[in-house]
Amino acid sequence: MKQLTTSLLAAFCLLSTSILAQHIDIDKKALSFLASEETLNIQIDFNGVVIDNNVSESDFLVKMHKKIVNHRDQAEADQWAKDYVEFKNEIWPATFIEVLNNKLKDYKNAPQFIENNTDANYLLKVKIPWMYYGYDAGIVNEPAKVTMLLEFSKSDAPNEPLFTTEISRAMGKYNKTDGDGEGVGPSLNRMRKAITTAAYKLAKALKRVVD
Repeated sequence: MKQLTTSLLAAFCLLSTSILAQHIDIDKKALSFLASEETLNIQIDFNGVVIDNNVSESDFLVKMHKKIVNHRDQAEADQWAKDYVEFKNEIWPATFIEVLNNKLKDYKNAPQFIENNTDANYLLKVKIPWMYYGYDAGIVNEPAKVTMLLEFSKSDAPNEPLFTTEISRAMGKYNKTDGDGEGVGPSLNRMRKAITTAAYKLAKALKRVVD
């Protein structure tokens, strides 16, 4: 019984840590303007991102290129690098914005976030400082995670934040049958799912302001 109690306590602590790590601080007063806006501009920035244990993006890409060439060939390494650019510049940002807007539709006074919307009165800057790709090692696997720094400002004063907050280590849902398995390079789709989780959590947090 003592061993069972200890195991349950450990599981509860782990769950509590996970929940707290993904809590998003929201200031209803500072963000009250959201309820009166139809659209906001949104910019997503990967500059300066570090991977896993503080590996720079450039070092990470060099490492992946060498790994894929050694295990497969130059053509596959080049294809992974091409896919990475597409995910980073197109698929990941589009996923975040689409999931965020789709969830916000459930709320009464929620605005729509539109990338590079220069007509909007307000701006949300989303900076990604940290990414962890997870892994698939056969019978053992771990989902991807991502951290985002969020900065709301007026469009005409983008360097004067009205409110800042963080999404810390949002974790994707692992599904090997849905493109999450490990190839030679880490799964870019696995990271898309972490970004999906982050967007959903942000929309849920903003409910306190716009519903």
